[in-house]
Amino acid sequence: MRIAFGFDMFYPERNGVITATINLANNLIDMGHEVYFFVPKDHNFKANTIEKGIHIIHVKNIPAWIYKGLKLFPFYGWYLQKYFKKYRFDIVHNTSPWMMGLALNHAARRFHVPVVATHHTLIDNPIYIKYALKVAALANAATDAIWTVVLRPFFRLTWLITAPNRHTCAQLKEKNPDKDVRFVSNGIDISEFNPERTHLPIPTQIPSSFLGNKTFLFIGRLGYEKAVDVLLKAFAKCHEKHSDAKLLIIGQGPAEHELKALAKELGLTEHELLFTGLIPNEEIIGSRLLNKTLCFVTASLSENQAITVIEALCSGSAVLCADVDNMTSLVEENQGWYFKGGDFDDLADKLSYVLSHPEEVEEKKKNALLSKERFDGRKVAIEFENIYKELLEWKKNGYFVPGGEKRAKKYLRHLHQ
Repeated sequence: MRIAFGFDMFYPERNGVITATINLANNLIDMGHEVYFFVPKDHNFKANTIEKGIHIIHVKNIPAWIYKGLKLFPFYGWYLQKYFKKYRFDIVHNTSPWMMGLALNHAARRFHVPVVATHHTLIDNPIYIKYALKVAALANAATDAIWTVVLRPFFRLTWLITAPNRHTCAQLKEKNPDKDVRFVSNGIDISEFNPERTHLPIPTQIPSSFLGNKTFLFIGRLGYEKAVDVLLKAFAKCHEKHSDAKLLIIGQGPAEHELKALAKELGLTEHELLFTGLIPNEEIIGSRLLNKTLCFVTASLSENQAITVIEALCSGSAVLCADVDNMTSLVEENQGWYFKGGDFDDLADKLSYVLSHPEEVEEKKKNALLSKERFDGRKVAIEFENIYKELLEWKKNGYFVPGGEKRAKKYLRHLHQ
């Protein structure tokens, strides 16, 4: 099969959606398929192929002011027809319901190509809407509008929807009762976590004083949706009781300046808190950094299935996270601890508890390692391959999205010109 993936954000930006999709693409290539990525054109990323032979199609765009790295495209998709005509894709697989995804949906409808959409990012969550509207009260009121303006038009032209979280699947099915919605986990390359692989050095940004059983670790994009402000407030309170505790934050993002200002306001110094900036994921995993700290901690409430949490578990790191469905479905009770989402006082208490129970930490680390088989990217690729084959059978049996039959009859002649 020839499979096209669509991205509204790509290199030089980094996020879990990109990581998970590249892993899926590499496994599909190993299985004998061709993979193409439609990505925003960016002067800092010019490669035409990456990884195991993923073909890159660079699409002209303009930057979006809404979110760093997000780009704007014409959403109707007429400018993508030449690629469909040239490559004759069998499947389109979208990673985002934003403009690139919608453009690919329109182009796919014209050429009668089945479309899968994986709902990675909960853009109807007020924390994401806040990027555009800036005011929390307006963001809370705009959720329904996001469904009307963005999500329903996107899913209307999608053949089948997947999500890496069962709770999200239930919500999607409620909003799209006429669509087939299925749970498919994100996957990672579990071979990267083989203890027999040669270890890389600890990244130079991290001093030895920030390693060991007194250091909490967060890795992720420094955006409002990650609730790093909650983590900072909790850690500051915890540090009042545990002066030897440390917090290591790896990542960058649009809220970085505000978070550093908050840390200063809280009285946190470079002796107990370190912002490293971006560190390549291969250095983090290859150095076994995740297993050289006390535990991984995240206060995020808005993620479907956080890749950083999966990588922490597969590295043998216990995880402290919010007691919300999208986190507790990842982290089992014997692998970590839960706190009340958004409650930095409760998170501070849990941080103190973890520091005071080293034997429990070691036991949960052992259990975390058992997660590797759950998130094996090869198994995920097989699941998607079966979905692709099923959709091609739907096509063979005459399935069309709304308006698809009329447009296909009009545009399919382009394939024979």
